[in-house]
Amino acid sequence: MNKLALIAITLAGCGGAGLGAETRADVTKQMQIAQPPIQSCYAEALKKNRRLKGIVSLEFIAEPETGQFKNILIRRDELNDPTVRQCILDEVGKLKLDKPTKSAVSIPYPIRFAPNN
Repeated sequence: MNKLALIAITLAGCGGAGLGAETRADVTKQMQIAQPPIQSCYAEALKKNRRLKGIVSLEFIAEPETGQFKNILIRRDELNDPTVRQCILDEVGKLKLDKPTKSAVSIPYPIRFAPNN
């Protein structure tokens, strides 16, 4: 079976989006929780298309008080694979910040997918 790389791009450049360092770290931690199931979906998609790679850029809201990730939108989808796209939406929708903020926070989050030969 092909090894694969699923590389979440960090949020270091998102300081202007109103995300403090603590919130960025919390988002990154939560997205790491979603990585194994998303990686599994990508591995299945690679069985059908060995050349499948690219960036999927998400944007979602961390709700105030609860921190639940909601209103998840895919802004860019270079994979163009409906199964992987739905998997990402499902898995990210299960997440919430450990330390919710007092106001809603909009979070851009790109994920790079690449087979690792």
